[in-house]
Amino acid sequence: MKFNINTLGLLFGSLLYLLSFSLTYAQKSPAYLHQIDDLDQFNALKGQPNTAKFSEVEAVKVLYKISTKKTYYINSSNHAYHSTFCQKNLGYSGSISTFNLENYTRVENRAYLMATINRFFEGALYTIEFSVADNITPKQIAQLYDIIISTFHLCTAPKVFINTSRLREIKNEILVPTIEANEIFSEQATQFLNTGLVYGYLRMFNAENAFESQIQDIALIHGTPAELAPVGGVITTDFQTPLSHITLLCKNRGTPLLASKNCLEEKQILDLIDKPVRFEVTMNAFSILPTTQDSVVSFWRQKTSQKALIHLKKDTIYNKILPISQVSFSDIAKVGGKAANFGLLSQIIKQQNLNIKCPEDAFAIPIYFYEQHIKACGANKIIDKLVMLSTLGNDPRETSILLDSIQNLILNYPINATLLKEVENWVGSHNYSSFRFRSSTNAEDLDGFNGAGLYTSKTGHLGNEKKSIEKAIKVVWASAWGYRPYMERAYFGIDQQSVGMGILCHRNFQNELANGVVITKNLYRPNYRGFVINAQYGETSVVIPPDSVVCEQVICYSDKNDSFYGNKSIVEYISYSNILPEDMKSVLSDNEIVKLTREIAIIKDQYYKIMRSTEPYYQYGLDLEFKVVGLNRQIYLKQIRPFND
Repeated sequence: MKFNINTLGLLFGSLLYLLSFSLTYAQKSPAYLHQIDDLDQFNALKGQPNTAKFSEVEAVKVLYKISTKKTYYINSSNHAYHSTFCQKNLGYSGSISTFNLENYTRVENRAYLMATINRFFEGALYTIEFSVADNITPKQIAQLYDIIISTFHLCTAPKVFINTSRLREIKNEILVPTIEANEIFSEQATQFLNTGLVYGYLRMFNAENAFESQIQDIALIHGTPAELAPVGGVITTDFQTPLSHITLLCKNRGTPLLASKNCLEEKQILDLIDKPVRFEVTMNAFSILPTTQDSVVSFWRQKTSQKALIHLKKDTIYNKILPISQVSFSDIAKVGGKAANFGLLSQIIKQQNLNIKCPEDAFAIPIYFYEQHIKACGANKIIDKLVMLSTLGNDPRETSILLDSIQNLILNYPINATLLKEVENWVGSHNYSSFRFRSSTNAEDLDGFNGAGLYTSKTGHLGNEKKSIEKAIKVVWASAWGYRPYMERAYFGIDQQSVGMGILCHRNFQNELANGVVITKNLYRPNYRGFVINAQYGETSVVIPPDSVVCEQVICYSDKNDSFYGNKSIVEYISYSNILPEDMKSVLSDNEIVKLTREIAIIKDQYYKIMRSTEPYYQYGLDLEFKVVGLNRQIYLKQIRPFND
């Protein structure tokens, strides 16, 4: 539902009255209606959709019993599923699994036709949506559509939502109005991307200067910034995916995040610029209220007082480069989080004989060499000074100057000759002269702190002076002391002196056909099956896309092999890439999406057991980055880390 900012001034007494009224009204709401004639009747039955793919939407389930030719609009407060409604109200005596088989999987001899009517954007759009597991035919769609038209009187021409690849394939046979994911995605005005409540000062930025924001700012940003220091809250004019860089940053930090296309046109918001505010984002609403400076001070005093200093484990003894086959998850202190996770990932892929690959010829440079380098160049003394001054409070200008000094010392001092010889020998003895050197600190890819996008990766070429291996290694080391990673660690209370930088190294890729991210949980339906995949054509970034570029967003339900979902190869679309060549319908084919999901499900299962997670299995999340390369469209997994939201 879209939030009306004019209602922000309601007093607690009024809120309590409205709550009491709503509860009383809910008690009198009918279990179902045979038709809906006005908005009051819709409101009496409505609920949120089972999956929160889109914002500004309300839903009512509809069911048609074929034998009696009766239509039922179901009260969402009483029933989250059509099946339970049939058991309780229509005398259905079978099990849920039998119901699913008879009314979703089978096409002939169904007892019921079922859908959800979604009301978008305060009634500007109505859609009819079928379960992604429903094998409903075009003829049955037309039959139910006619029934809805005759009994649902809020809209004369609702549109059937083409939400899966199966419906997309038979779209030309569906002889009623239809709508696809991109049309809905582009029409949204608001996204509630991360919930939370914070007090701070509403400040306005553009994407280029957003890095100047401060911790107590509620940053109102025109565009999507490539970098964003820790802030109190974020409002951006650009829509985001759940896996975009800014979304992951805010989820990792616990920062309220709102995307609003029209926020710069709201006078009530603009009047609060540079003033203290109370900012809250919930699952389907937001509020920005004026508050006092004392309230801001009190909020942040309490927030910062709760943080304890986190000291990271750091192995500064092991002094040999390590083939990735000898690296495991227990080696984080030795080689950092990225390399340790990569080592475990590559072992699982080999043990399970999967078709997915990890980049070849991988090895890790231990933290030992980074520690020796910062001592040899004198950067450790500047780090000590920086930490000492930070106890008096971080002055942004002074902090930047000291960080620049640390990076310059690291970059301008020659690398250890023995290490450089070892690395060059490794590269020279394998099949690729170009290697990717990737940050692997002990402060990234960890449970509770992913460090996404904080550090730098660099390509090094054997025998190329301008793009040398030595330069690549030093650039990665120096990136540990960029302003944003330093401030991010400070925000989380990490002991800066305990940070160490290892490096993950593997063959470099060129001319990627596609790239993307997989999350091994359903972000739109808690504790439910389904993997979320964001993919993009070529090398265009999924997490930091260029302006106006939309990636392919899908949910694949093949993460478990069962008769209802698993065997159907269901691919549900939320948006399509808008940069595809004309001869391509999607970034990944259905076959590639299902294959990717099923193999990563095996990896998830192994991780879940190895980590001895106590989370419900469907809530356990891993974040994997992939790329597609070569004429045979080989899928490579280049990174894995815990995902917490």
